[in-house]
Formats: sequence, structure tokens, C-alpha cells
Amino acid sequence: MEDTVMSITSADRSWTRLDPSAPFSPIETSSTHGSPVLSVNAISKDYVFSTSMSGELMMHDSRGRLLDKCRDHLKYAVQVVSGTTRQGRWIVATAGWDQKIHIYAPEQELAERFDSTERLADGQPHINGLLRDPIHTISLPSNPESMVLVQHPDTRDLYLVLSRRDSTFLYYYCITPISDEASSTRSSEITYSVQETGKQNLAPHSNAWIAFTPSCLALSPTDPTLLAVATSHLPHMKVIIVRLLFPAGSYGANSNSASGGGSTQASQARADLALQDREDAAIRIHVTTMAPQTPYSTPQVVWRPGGNGVFVNADDGVIRGINTLSGKVVATLKAHEVGSKVRTLYAGWEKGGKDEILISGGFDKKVFMWRISKE
Repeated sequence: MEDTVMSITSADRSWTRLDPSAPFSPIETSSTHGSPVLSVNAISKDYVFSTSMSGELMMHDSRGRLLDKCRDHLKYAVQVVSGTTRQGRWIVATAGWDQKIHIYAPEQELAERFDSTERLADGQPHINGLLRDPIHTISLPSNPESMVLVQHPDTRDLYLVLSRRDSTFLYYYCITPISDEASSTRSSEITYSVQETGKQNLAPHSNAWIAFTPSCLALSPTDPTLLAVATSHLPHMKVIIVRLLFPAGSYGANSNSASGGGSTQASQARADLALQDREDAAIRIHVTTMAPQTPYSTPQVVWRPGGNGVFVNADDGVIRGINTLSGKVVATLKAHEVGSKVRTLYAGWEKGGKDEILISGGFDKKVFMWRISKE
């Protein structure tokens, strides 16, 4: 959902844009993607990125016109995220079940200067090459699960933070321009470096093999260094609220600490223990939500816009609200059919910014809008 439009995608490949105010009148319905849309992300009020089961990435403007498309994934493109560098340049990342993440730097200037009233046939982009080839591809040993783009609070460097299946770590990749962003008039003139700079364990002191995946990552709307994580724990989802530990120093693939030449085994053990203590201290909350799920579930977590709580989905048709200070389940919302999966959630402000809302979509083929009462 954007400030003025609510987007709903469904298994029949349709993408419907609605007025977010009652009676929720349809603005437009399209089937630009040749397969069901899996992820939608808006970089501003004017541009929307989407990915589909066919592995395709598309970019639309606020009027629903297809600006460009590309297909670099071989399998499901399960998520698309977008962000900006310190100079305001667009960066887009897509995650696919081909164990790859592609990072793009679209021709931002071409999109912003585009002012055509022409409407091409469905599936025909207005600006071929706008998305460009990926500036970098990350190959992973297992499928990516979730990711966020976030700026470092001090340096404002852009980081891609991701999780992958069967790993309890968050992985950090720093995206930095090699050429001067400020002196370049076009995005295509800028080259970028993408380096893995560290990782953060969400189960730092566990001696046993921990079989959970950080399945969904969501940044706090009031503190972008605070991350909500919905896990794949069975039989009930857990939620972890954790402080992002941005890496410092160089990083090696076999270590999650800064490298130091000549270190003894004892000093390395002390450094590892100190790192584990730091990772443990970064975990603010680790709670069981009582939201039932199976190995085939798709855990989802979204923040309340005030940053004082989160909502999670479940396989029983119930949405649960969790207070992020106490860790307690403080609300259970029931409207979806009993026993049906709640597939997706969105939390934000209603048009005009007065009332807090939650939107949920489920496998019962229903979408509900909830108004959240003020505490």
C-alpha cells in the first residue's frame, strides 16, 4: 500500500490497485506479469517494483505504466527491496529461489524525466534498459529467505542485510560507489562495489545445532537499526527483536569477526566469546508468538507505524499483535476463515495520517482492513 493506492495481487496473476478509502473503488486491474506476483515494493510515491513466480522484475510508475522489465532469476523471485545511497541514488535488490540475489542500479534520471502520455500494449515497457544489468550477483549456498536495505546510522553507507534458509545468521553486504556519485549526472556512469562485510548470529550461545531460519525481516519505522525477525520455529513462530550490529574492519568468509593477524588460539577464543556476548546483548526480545505454522508456512512480521509493536501471521487465520517492550501477545484479530492461512500483512497510516491501519490477505481469498485503536 502506498499513500494513495492499495495494491492487491492474487494467484490468477492479476494486480489490482484500489482507493484505500471506503468503498475501496478499483482504480485499475492489470495482468502485466505472466505469472503470480510474489513481492511489491515502492521506492517512492511514484515508482513501484514487483517480482513474480517466473523470476521477472518489473518497474511501474504511479499511473500503472510499465517502465521496464527484466528476467535474471531462473526460479521464483520471492522478494524485491529498494533503497537509496547517501547521494539519493536508487538501489534495488531481488531474491530468488535459484539461490541468487541480484542488485540493480536503475537509470533513475530516465525514469524521472519520463513524461509520455502514450500507453503501450500490455507487456511492452516504455523505457527499455531502464533497470540495466545487475551491478552484482550474490550466490548463496541455500535459498535466500528475506532481506532489507538500510543505511548505516553513522556513515550512511548502504547495507543489504539478508537471511538464508537453514542459517541462524544475518549477512551484511556493503554497497559503495567506486566512482563519485555527486559528480555523475547519470546512474549508468557510476560503478559500485558490493562486499560481504560480516554476519550476526541470532543464536549466539547455542551449543546444539539450531534448526530455524530467520524467515522474514522488517525494519522498525522509528529506528532503522532495530529489526524484527519472524522465525521458522515449529510448531509456533517466534519473533526476535534485535539491534543490527553493523560490521567494522575486514571480514573473512570463515570468521564473523574482524581479522587480526598473528592471534593465538586463546586470544581468538576470547574474541569469539566477546562477539557472542555482543550478539546476545543485541537481542532485545525473543518470544514465542503461539502462531501455529508448518515447514511449508511463510512467516510474516510487520511493525506498527509507531514502532511500539508488531503483527504476525499464522496458519489458523488469526493475526497476533505483540508488544515489543514486554514481548506479550496483546491482541488477537479474527476475521479470516478458521484454519486458513493469513498470507500477507501491511501496517501503516490511513490516508491523511490520522488513523493506524492493518491490512491482511489470506488463502480464504479475502482482504481485511483493520483500524487499530489508540492506546
